[in-house]
Amino acid sequence: MDNRRKRTRVPFHTQVDVQATGMLLRKLETRDLSHKGVFLLGDNPLQEGQGCMITIHLPGDEETAPVLHMEGRVARVTPAGTAIDFLSMDPDTYLHLRNLVLLNAQDPEKAEREFSQPAFDSADERSS
Repeated sequence: MDNRRKRTRVPFHTQVDVQATGMLLRKLETRDLSHKGVFLLGDNPLQEGQGCMITIHLPGDEETAPVLHMEGRVARVTPAGTAIDFLSMDPDTYLHLRNLVLLNAQDPEKAEREFSQPAFDSADERSS
Protein backbone atom coordinates (compact mmCIF):
# COMPACT_ATOMS: atom_id res chain seq x y z
CA MET A 1 0.00 0.00 0.00
CA ASP A 2 1.29 3.44 -0.93
CA ASN A 3 1.33 5.60 2.20
CA ARG A 4 1.33 9.21 1.01
CA ARG A 5 0.52 10.80 4.36
CA LYS A 6 2.64 13.82 5.12
CA ARG A 7 1.61 14.19 8.76
CA THR A 8 2.16 11.98 11.76
CA ARG A 9 -1.03 10.12 12.61
CA VAL A 10 -1.42 8.88 16.19
CA PRO A 11 -3.85 6.36 17.66
CA PHE A 12 -6.42 8.28 19.65
CA HIS A 13 -9.81 7.00 20.75
CA THR A 14 -12.51 9.44 21.81
CA GLN A 15 -15.97 10.59 20.78
CA VAL A 16 -16.70 13.09 18.03
CA ASP A 17 -19.81 14.91 16.86
CA VAL A 18 -20.06 15.85 13.19
CA GLN A 19 -22.49 18.40 11.82
CA ALA A 20 -23.00 18.44 8.07
CA THR A 21 -25.78 19.71 5.83
CA GLY A 22 -29.03 18.31 7.16
CA MET A 23 -27.52 16.03 9.80
CA LEU A 24 -25.91 15.89 13.21
CA LEU A 25 -24.00 12.69 13.99
CA ARG A 26 -23.24 12.23 17.68
CA LYS A 27 -20.76 10.08 19.57
CA LEU A 28 -18.82 8.75 16.58
CA GLU A 29 -15.64 6.92 17.61
CA THR A 30 -12.20 7.99 16.40
CA ARG A 31 -9.38 5.63 15.40
CA ASP A 32 -6.61 8.19 15.03
CA LEU A 33 -5.86 11.82 14.42
CA SER A 34 -3.16 14.05 13.06
CA HIS A 35 -2.28 17.69 12.68
CA LYS A 36 -4.42 17.64 9.54
CA GLY A 37 -7.36 15.32 10.19
CA VAL A 38 -9.22 12.55 12.00
CA PHE A 39 -10.42 9.06 11.07
CA LEU A 40 -13.89 8.06 12.29
CA LEU A 41 -14.76 4.39 12.68
CA GLY A 42 -17.86 2.75 11.26
CA ASP A 43 -20.50 3.35 8.67
CA ASN A 44 -22.14 6.78 8.55
CA PRO A 45 -23.99 8.85 5.93
CA LEU A 46 -21.15 11.31 5.19
CA GLN A 47 -20.02 11.62 1.58
CA GLU A 48 -16.63 12.40 0.08
CA GLY A 49 -16.14 16.15 -0.45
CA GLN A 50 -18.87 17.09 2.04
CA GLY A 51 -18.09 20.02 4.33
CA CYS A 52 -18.68 19.61 8.06
CA MET A 53 -18.03 20.93 11.54
CA ILE A 54 -16.24 18.54 13.92
CA THR A 55 -16.46 18.60 17.70
CA ILE A 56 -13.91 16.36 19.45
CA HIS A 57 -14.68 15.54 23.07
CA LEU A 58 -11.45 14.87 24.93
CA PRO A 59 -11.47 12.29 27.73
CA GLY A 60 -11.99 13.54 31.25
CA ASP A 61 -14.62 15.14 33.43
CA GLU A 62 -17.48 16.13 31.12
CA GLU A 63 -17.69 19.62 32.61
CA THR A 64 -13.96 20.45 32.49
CA ALA A 65 -12.50 18.35 29.65
CA PRO A 66 -11.50 20.41 26.61
CA VAL A 67 -13.73 20.27 23.55
CA LEU A 68 -12.10 20.91 20.18
CA HIS A 69 -13.99 22.53 17.29
CA MET A 70 -12.81 22.34 13.68
CA GLU A 71 -14.13 23.00 10.22
CA GLY A 72 -13.50 20.03 7.94
CA ARG A 73 -14.18 18.22 4.70
CA VAL A 74 -14.70 14.50 4.16
CA ALA A 75 -11.55 13.28 2.39
CA ARG A 76 -12.59 9.66 1.86
CA VAL A 77 -15.12 7.06 2.88
CA THR A 78 -14.07 3.40 3.23
CA PRO A 79 -15.76 0.29 4.62
CA ALA A 80 -13.77 0.86 7.85
CA GLY A 81 -14.82 4.48 8.32
CA THR A 82 -14.44 8.09 7.24
CA ALA A 83 -11.38 10.33 6.96
CA ILE A 84 -11.97 14.03 7.54
CA ASP A 85 -9.40 16.71 6.70
CA PHE A 86 -9.33 19.75 8.96
CA LEU A 87 -9.70 23.05 7.11
CA SER A 88 -9.54 25.48 10.03
CA MET A 89 -9.67 25.73 13.82
CA ASP A 90 -9.28 28.33 16.53
CA PRO A 91 -5.89 28.84 18.25
CA ASP A 92 -6.90 27.03 21.48
CA THR A 93 -8.05 23.98 19.52
CA TYR A 94 -4.81 24.03 17.56
CA LEU A 95 -2.73 24.01 20.76
CA HIS A 96 -4.70 21.09 22.22
CA LEU A 97 -4.40 19.15 18.95
CA ARG A 98 -0.68 19.85 18.77
CA ASN A 99 -0.17 18.58 22.32
CA LEU A 100 -2.23 15.43 21.64
CA VAL A 101 -0.18 14.56 18.58
CA LEU A 102 3.17 15.29 20.24
CA LEU A 103 2.31 13.31 23.39
CA ASN A 104 1.12 10.28 21.41
CA ALA A 105 3.63 10.30 18.53
CA GLN A 106 6.26 7.58 18.18
CA ASP A 107 8.65 10.24 16.89
CA PRO A 108 7.74 13.52 18.66
CA GLU A 109 10.64 15.39 17.02
CA LYS A 110 9.35 14.54 13.54
CA ALA A 111 5.83 15.54 14.57
CA GLU A 112 7.18 18.82 15.97
CA ARG A 113 8.82 19.60 12.61
CA GLU A 114 5.50 18.93 10.86
CA PHE A 115 3.80 21.54 13.01
CA SER A 116 6.21 24.16 11.68
CA GLN A 117 4.68 23.67 8.20
CA PRO A 118 1.15 25.01 7.60
CA ALA A 119 -1.43 22.23 7.21
CA PHE A 120 -4.21 24.52 6.02
CA ASP A 121 -4.93 28.16 5.22
CA SER A 122 -5.80 30.50 8.03
CA ALA A 123 -9.32 31.95 8.10
CA ASP A 124 -7.80 35.35 7.20
CA GLU A 125 -6.12 33.96 4.08
CA ARG A 126 -9.29 32.15 2.92
CA SER A 127 -11.46 35.25 3.22
CA SER A 128 -9.18 37.47 1.13
